[in-house]
Amino acid sequence: MKIGIVGTGGVATRHLGVLSTLPTCALVGHVSASAARAEAQAERWGGRAYTDVSEMLECESPDAVWVCVTPDRHGSLEAALIASGVPFFVEKPLSNDLATAERIAAELDATRLVVGVGYKFRALDILPRTRAMLGERPPQLAIGAWHDATPAPAWWRDEQRSGGQLVEQATHLVDLARVLLGEPRVVAATAWQQPRPRHPDWGIAPATAALLVFGAGIPATVTATCLLEGPLAIRLQLICEGRQLTITEKYLRIETGRNPIEEIAVSVDPFLVEDEAFLEAVRDGNPHGVLCDYADALATHRVAVAIRSASG
Repeated sequence: MKIGIVGTGGVATRHLGVLSTLPTCALVGHVSASAARAEAQAERWGGRAYTDVSEMLECESPDAVWVCVTPDRHGSLEAALIASGVPFFVEKPLSNDLATAERIAAELDATRLVVGVGYKFRALDILPRTRAMLGERPPQLAIGAWHDATPAPAWWRDEQRSGGQLVEQATHLVDLARVLLGEPRVVAATAWQQPRPRHPDWGIAPATAALLVFGAGIPATVTATCLLEGPLAIRLQLICEGRQLTITEKYLRIETGRNPIEEIAVSVDPFLVEDEAFLEAVRDGNPHGVLCDYADALATHRVAVAIRSASG
C-alpha cells in the first residue's frame, strides 16, 4: 500500500516509525508547509517531499494518508482527501474548534470512506480485562487527570492554534471514559487564567477542572495542568465497590485499599495496533474496521470543547 503523510512533527514521526516497519507499506509522499521539513522527512523515511496535499495526491496516488498536523490546520486537508476518495487516519484532536470538525463529519456522511482517528488508549490490551472487571463491579466514580509539563512547540501555547490542553491532550481521557462509561454531560468547569513569566507568549489555561456525569449517572472529574516539569499523572481512575482501577498507557492497576496491589502491564504499542487496524480496514473497504471512526471521535471532541467553553 502506498502511504502519504501530512505533517512533520513528533506524532508524524511516531506513526512513521510504525509504518516503516510494515512490509505491506511503502512511504511515497510527505507534506509540510515547510519544504525543508518535508524534504528532511522524505530523506529519512523514503518517498518525495511536497508542500501541497493536492499535488501529493495527484503525483503519488496514495492508498491511504496519515494527517498529523496542528489542530488549527484541519479542514481543507480533509476536504481534499474526501474529494479524492482517499482513506485517511487523522490524529486527535479533530480541530481546534467544533465547527470545522462538524463540517468534515457532514462531508464524510455522504461517503463510505474509511477514516480512523488516533485515540490511542482504545488500542491498549488491558481494556478487555478492564471491561470484564467493570462488568463484575460497575463503576460508581471516575477521576481523570492529565498533569504534565508544557510541551515545547510554540503553537501549543496558543489556544487559537491548539485549542487548549483539554482539547489537545486531555481529550484522550475524555475519550477513554466515554468508551468505558457511556456518554457524558458537562455539569461545570473552571479554568485558572494566569500569566507565566517563563512563557511570554502564554495563551492557554494552565489549569482546568471539570465535573461531568457519564452514562446513567456516574459522577466524574477531569483535571488538566501543564505547570509541572514532567508527567506526574496521566490516568483514568474508576472507583467500584471494593476496588479502584487505574488505567494509564503503561498499565492497569487494581487496588482495594487493603489487599496487595495488582498491576498488569500494557504489552502492545498502541500506535502499531491502531495503524494496523486502520490499514486492514482500508484493505477490506470496511469503514467500521477502525478502532475509532470520525463520528465517534466527534462525540469526544464535542465534550472536550464543551468543557473548554464551560470553563470560561
